[in-house]
Amino acid sequence: MLTSYQLELPALNFGEDGVPRSSAFDDVYFDKDAGLDETRYVFLEHNQLSERFRQLPAKQGFTIAETGFGTGLNFLCAWQLFLETAPQDTWLHFASVEKFPLSKEKLQQSLAMWPSLAELAKPLIEHYPTLCHGLHTLFFPEQRTTLTLWFGEASEGFAALNGTVDAWFLDGFAPSKNPEMWSDELFQNILRLSQPGTTFATFTAAGIVRRGLKAHGFEVQKVKGFGHKREMMLGTFAPSQDTPAVAQAAPWFAIKQPSNVSKVLVIGSGIAGATTAAALADKGIAVDVWEQGEQVACGASGNAQGMLYPKLGASDTPVNRFYLSAYLYANRFYNALDQEAILWQQSGLLQLPKSDAEHAKFTKMLNSQLYPDSIIKAHKQGLELPLSGWIRPQAVCERLLQHPRIQLSLNTQLQSLEQTQTGWLASNQHGRAEYSHVVICTANEQDALAAWQQWPTKPIRGQVTQLAVNHLAEDDQNLIHQVNKVLCGEGYLSPELDGQINFGATYDLGNDSLKVSEQSHRDNLAKLAALLPVDTDQVDLAACQGRVAMRCTVADYTPIVGPLSQHSELVTKYAPLRQNAKWQSDEACELISGLFVNLGHGSRGLVSAPLSGFYLSNLILDELAALEQGVIEALHPNRFTIRQLKRGEA
Repeated sequence: MLTSYQLELPALNFGEDGVPRSSAFDDVYFDKDAGLDETRYVFLEHNQLSERFRQLPAKQGFTIAETGFGTGLNFLCAWQLFLETAPQDTWLHFASVEKFPLSKEKLQQSLAMWPSLAELAKPLIEHYPTLCHGLHTLFFPEQRTTLTLWFGEASEGFAALNGTVDAWFLDGFAPSKNPEMWSDELFQNILRLSQPGTTFATFTAAGIVRRGLKAHGFEVQKVKGFGHKREMMLGTFAPSQDTPAVAQAAPWFAIKQPSNVSKVLVIGSGIAGATTAAALADKGIAVDVWEQGEQVACGASGNAQGMLYPKLGASDTPVNRFYLSAYLYANRFYNALDQEAILWQQSGLLQLPKSDAEHAKFTKMLNSQLYPDSIIKAHKQGLELPLSGWIRPQAVCERLLQHPRIQLSLNTQLQSLEQTQTGWLASNQHGRAEYSHVVICTANEQDALAAWQQWPTKPIRGQVTQLAVNHLAEDDQNLIHQVNKVLCGEGYLSPELDGQINFGATYDLGNDSLKVSEQSHRDNLAKLAALLPVDTDQVDLAACQGRVAMRCTVADYTPIVGPLSQHSELVTKYAPLRQNAKWQSDEACELISGLFVNLGHGSRGLVSAPLSGFYLSNLILDELAALEQGVIEALHPNRFTIRQLKRGEA
């Protein structure tokens, strides 16, 4: 378990020639005179990428994985070649690991040496992630490319990946200067992520690399190296009976089910449905969205103003890793979606302790230095989250669904789902239609899935209050005008928007009323007074506007995202778990082909939904997953049945 998400930055210096050099490894990141030529010779030419890109079938992706992102030079060269040679309806997925990532400023300085790559270097630098341990997904829809970066140990990064690699760039500093990277764990994961025909190329001919690859199923050959280098290596994955077996994830958490994608149906137009539909549409897939209400996001995603407020803890767990990764992804997602700062503003968020116990938790989190200051830092009143801000949720959903490949149907209720030989037949009150895949994003409305699985979710009422600022006393109005960050404690207050403040929200267990209540307004005014010294006793309740929605909450406070299986088949196939919770099986879990769920985001959907929707697009299109393996298991819809078995409850 990690003790910190903070990273050690590389010890580097720029010589008079402008080339970045690692002080720790006494090696250059690239050759000043021939860096581009060397990358193209070693990695592009000897993985036959030009030819393989040209021959990609329609709507297919190609995945490259790399050891050592460095300055991103190899990625940019591969990206450039892909855009020049691959068919227009294909996708590139590039995954790379880096233990000592460059800062955005150092990256920009390094790449300035290559003006021929400037057009692609610009979006890379703009979207370059916050320097924090873990998996980061960068999506470039206009350039048909996804970049997955793991910041941390190489072997740990590849162990976190789930998918299949087509070509390996085995780069990094010379093995003689960095032998720790070339561990047995690294080669095991290269084996796990490869398939017959996967190729590799590497600038080195070092024995540690050659022996490791041969021992893990690769045919290896030496060829002439670039420039003054005598030899390099290349090869192909061709496993034999002697190739070692690789440990696989628990079969009940399977996600892989390749199938042809034609048209996808998404049920629900809230933030979960809208982000899922947009991720698929951005990748060239036609999507129908059915919404049973009269307008987009008429459930919990329909508030006038929401907040990007992550659920981050004081210890390293799969769920915490998910929310951290989702939070950083959501920040990049909203910035890319709304460059005019109309739908979202990165105002920052101030988290105030609700109790002495929470104050102690904040102190523990800060003292542990788990997070870099760019994510969480100390404030005299609590914790400050600079990457947070406020959002117009309904407007965001509307923007996402205004996509040429998305067909939105309002007042359209799913009545039945019938599995066919080629996909799904979905019925509503207007008729029926066929789809290759269906994603259910309906929060608490889960009747359509009852035949397969049921989950421990429950609706919890939440009422938000909206008040025109001019209904407050003059001194209180001035105080409100000074609020420039989201304030969170027992409740929350967003900065003033269009002369109104939005605050709340109630958390009403056992109350299923959708009517706005005066008592809930009183409760919210009390929360407001706890955040700011305003005289809420003088507020006329008749001046308060409100909105009620039902959050979809999960017993383990974690969203339910992924493919699902038949509950009865899971119970039958994995029954030995009742007697031995550590029992292992090689028997594959049968997934219900083409059926996915994206539910249970509770009050954190603005944080968790964008990455969850993108992850589902990975599964549907058989791409490298955007979530760590441990996170995949923490979100998997089958987790509840497996827990029941282990407890003897199923």
